[in-house]
Amino acid sequence: MDCGIFHTPYNLPNRSPKQLFEWSLDMARTADEAGFRDFLIGEHFTLARENIPCPDSVIAAAATMTETLRFAPMAHLLPYHDPATLAVRVAWLSRVLEDRYYLGVAPGGHHTDAILHGYDGIAPLPPRQLEALHLMERVWKNEPFQEIGEYFQAGFPGPDNMPGYHVEIADSTPWPGMEIAVTGLSANSNSMKFAGERNYTPISFFGGTEQMRLHYETWAAAMESKGHTPERKRFSICREVFVADTDAEAKRLALKSGMAESWEHYLFPIYKKFNLFPGIIADSGKDLSPDDLDMDFLADHVWLCGSPETVAEKIAWVVEKAGSFGQLCVNSHDSIDDPEPTRESLRRLSQEVMPLLDK
Repeated sequence: MDCGIFHTPYNLPNRSPKQLFEWSLDMARTADEAGFRDFLIGEHFTLARENIPCPDSVIAAAATMTETLRFAPMAHLLPYHDPATLAVRVAWLSRVLEDRYYLGVAPGGHHTDAILHGYDGIAPLPPRQLEALHLMERVWKNEPFQEIGEYFQAGFPGPDNMPGYHVEIADSTPWPGMEIAVTGLSANSNSMKFAGERNYTPISFFGGTEQMRLHYETWAAAMESKGHTPERKRFSICREVFVADTDAEAKRLALKSGMAESWEHYLFPIYKKFNLFPGIIADSGKDLSPDDLDMDFLADHVWLCGSPETVAEKIAWVVEKAGSFGQLCVNSHDSIDDPEPTRESLRRLSQEVMPLLDK
């Protein structure tokens, strides 16, 4: 099992772009040194608590400071981009990073981002994502075409488009075999079906082991329906993780960390809105409603929090209930003011917890 980081980044809303950029690079260096495989960076345009509107700029900077870490924008929100321009940018960056880059795609799930781009809400976005992706794939073929779609237009120049003299056209193809990934949230996730039908990598936001099981099964069934072979090692899940010497110390540090701050002030209402708590409550065996939950419940039943041995046991329990997965992506939170406990937790996850799971 590999380790990754999902750098949403769940930052304090008063952080400056410079602070957040430097924190992102620090996290990437820590992950690389600890032996993590992937560093995924969200793209959001209006969210003060998820404030990275240009993940590719962070990727380009972080790649020069790391050795083996793979990077992905997770995800470029395709309805908000000109597909031809984005296709060329993605292809170029994938060739710069070679096999250390892959692409995440999504339609966009935040109402305020939709408003910024002139939409009344997120309902019109999915068909625009499909058309944008279709045009990007045409650009990546490096073959002449012109197409005007319902929402976008794109083309690629050829010999018949020369301006009276010969122009050497740059190669727009991505790095061979470039991976594409999709995230899923709800139990009946259309994103997981979409990923399976296109042989894309699935990444599951956690809402309990039953939801995680359904995510994999939906993706696997869609894969098989198109003649692809699903493999559990391609399946990733996102979780909060905090590792320290003892269970008590891990809980103490977690409850004073940026992770606790963002859950208390930001993620609680999001999890309620998307109905993600019932599955987690079912896993806990408690007779509770989402309104009953507190920070102690999160530390004990939502976060993978504890000593290396305890965290390994919690991961093993998830695997037993929902099936295996290839990568555990740690959701990042704002620890700019006190970074060392978070750095140490990431190192211990990779270097102490994961070896316990291999025994």
